[in-house]
Amino acid sequence: MSSTRFAIIGSGFAGASTAWALTRLGEGPGVILERESAIGVHASGRNAGLLKISEDDAVVRALAIRTSGRLKSIEAGEPGLVHRAGGLTLCPADRAAGLDALHQHLQHDGVPSERWSTSQARERFPFLRHVVFDAALWCPDEGVVDVHALLTHYLRAARAGGFTLRTGCGVDDLIVEAGRVVGVETSAGPIRADVVIDATGAWAGRLGRAGRHLPLQPVRRHLFVSGPVEGVTRELPFVWVEGADFYFRSEGDGLLLSPCDQTPSDPGTPSTDPAAAEMLADKLSRHAPGLGNLSLRKAWACLRTFAPDRRPIIGADPDLPGLFHVSGLGGFGVMTSAAVGELAALLLSGSKADWIDPAVVRPGRNA
Repeated sequence: MSSTRFAIIGSGFAGASTAWALTRLGEGPGVILERESAIGVHASGRNAGLLKISEDDAVVRALAIRTSGRLKSIEAGEPGLVHRAGGLTLCPADRAAGLDALHQHLQHDGVPSERWSTSQARERFPFLRHVVFDAALWCPDEGVVDVHALLTHYLRAARAGGFTLRTGCGVDDLIVEAGRVVGVETSAGPIRADVVIDATGAWAGRLGRAGRHLPLQPVRRHLFVSGPVEGVTRELPFVWVEGADFYFRSEGDGLLLSPCDQTPSDPGTPSTDPAAAEMLADKLSRHAPGLGNLSLRKAWACLRTFAPDRRPIIGADPDLPGLFHVSGLGGFGVMTSAAVGELAALLLSGSKADWIDPAVVRPGRNA
């Protein structure tokens, strides 16, 4: 039986960033256990890669702001990691007050942003003639992350700091002695650990908690890539349309789009549903009529896992000593990853976070 200090289950952004942050604190050693034969097979490798800071939720926004700053440091050694073409949030007139409030929050937090009228936005980005909106919020620090490059960076740094990555190694159960989690049973045999970290994405909150699962719900979301679209360039910012609930960004000579569908699903690799393409077509016809005749050349689905309040779950299990959770990252795992890992590492090392109240993300808060 091998033993280590930390056993992290899952090599996605939750697990990888936690290992990365632990090594930055000089904490280790540890092992990262991945059931799949490669990294980024599930949600961490199947998302749009948006670095979106302009979030309404104060907790998610704080995590995104801190992550954006950390990524700027990482970019110095990883050219092309983030393409900061900026982000635009568009909305109808009845949501303009909310956009104004978000602009004020960003200014208070020191995040560059500008409130634009429809004409100002279209003058800056003529492509917006395709979209119906009344108000816009421009955030130049936003952009698109190379998700595979970032995930690889976290894992490479973790391995350099004393963590071992074991792919093709599934975790079947926890090892519990005298009421405390002391390791995991894996497909390669048992591994003892001082702390076991559940970072299993859509499967999170279930291991060792039969009948007492944490309240996490995976939901399916679709993404589509269109054929060539006139006027699309790499410098087009991503566009998030509030009220209509869809977004798009450039992808080669076309667009990557999502209708932001949310269908409760079981953990796994979700299949695509033709109804999602119909939903996207309907939203485009009503809110972006200039894009209503797009040809779609690729489609896939991924799972986004949420707690009831749509905030992450980071902290020690309320019932099982020795078990720690980093989960519930929903659709913001990429854009909050560095801060999520840092907060988890601080809590695991017994240190305090002076930039966020850990109580707002602790497991058990939604009980």
